[in-house]
Amino acid sequence: MTPRIVAVAGVASIRARGCYRTAAMPRTRARLALALGPWVLALALAPALSGCGHVPAPYARGQGPKPRELLQHTGAQLHALQVSKAKVIANRTLRGNLAFIAEAPSRFRGTVEVAGNELVTLAIHEQGYALRYKMDAFPTGFYSGPPSGCAVEALLGVTFDTTGLVDLVLGGAPVIAGPHEVLEQQWDKRKGFERLVLANDRFIQELRFGWIAGGWRVVGGQLWERNGQERGRRLWTVEHLDLETLDGAYLPTKTKVSAPGKRRDDVVVINYKERDPDPAFAKRGGGDDGGDGGDGGDSGDPWEDDGGAWEDDGGWEDEGGWEDEGAPEEGAPEEGEAAPAEAQPPAEAQPPAEAQPADGSPSTDEGAAPPQPAPPQETPAKPEPSKPKAPLIPPEFVLEPSGLVERGDLCR
Repeated sequence: MTPRIVAVAGVASIRARGCYRTAAMPRTRARLALALGPWVLALALAPALSGCGHVPAPYARGQGPKPRELLQHTGAQLHALQVSKAKVIANRTLRGNLAFIAEAPSRFRGTVEVAGNELVTLAIHEQGYALRYKMDAFPTGFYSGPPSGCAVEALLGVTFDTTGLVDLVLGGAPVIAGPHEVLEQQWDKRKGFERLVLANDRFIQELRFGWIAGGWRVVGGQLWERNGQERGRRLWTVEHLDLETLDGAYLPTKTKVSAPGKRRDDVVVINYKERDPDPAFAKRGGGDDGGDGGDGGDSGDPWEDDGGAWEDDGGWEDEGGWEDEGAPEEGAPEEGEAAPAEAQPPAEAQPPAEAQPADGSPSTDEGAAPPQPAPPQETPAKPEPSKPKAPLIPPEFVLEPSGLVERGDLCR
């Protein structure tokens, strides 16, 4: 098949076998290649044509994965992660250092700094967020409030919900809230990933899954506002690049997040350098309630560490009767013996007692009203069940103002 070649203003393009590639060439070289023939130009464009072609689906026709199976791979791939060193590039110019810790499902604390100077620090957890901000998009200060996606925007420039951010940095991807409607699913043979398109009443989302090392891995996605059945304004795009295995999970070595800007997309690129999938802060005792920030040793038998509740209950020794009930009194028969019968004096006949009024006053004549029964006692109301305590937030995810002006909730 002879490729179709076009050269205009020094840009040469070639289309063959349904594949399209474009490469820049000097104008004189493009004209010379065209004069010599299309196959010469094809050889000149060989670097641009590398990788050109279709990527076959990793399954037979009609045997693709179910949406539910794919969505299982969008959550956090690790329970916790500490990134002590990462490079972050914002809008192709601002370069800084990023360090963060994250714990599924909703805890994160990260700092961006340049030359040792803090620019922004964000801490989020299930009870809210805290933000130290020293840049110029809004007034410098300390902000705090309930969980909100706009706090994430202060760090990345994109509005993710807090759980979506944790999923993202732990190798997953944010997913719109259910219930979902599946609009489309197919294998993208040009880019080599499975595309799943979901929608709820507000958004349309595309999720991308690559077949890597014999399994499905989330490699990116996009989000749009929903306009009827159509896609409206694009809100963000996420790409996980160059996945590598870490402690049994596949994590990207680079994550790219972009959103529409005034002239072109605002882009944040995170290059991970040093990651610990088994950080010390995640080894604390106490489970999900935050624990006590211990050293991560064996928490021991929970019955032994209950704070001595059995000894300090305050009712076992002072109950009144527990100590004397078990021992028989002096002279009392042993268990299993019959008590001796005691002689009782004959009971004297007593005259019948006269009915007395309820108030205790002596009765008057026979026409007096009979005594009224005492009113029934009210049954005491049952105490309301105690509400469960809010989980303790580990100190690693608590952020203080550190001298900044407290400005309230950024997301009001």
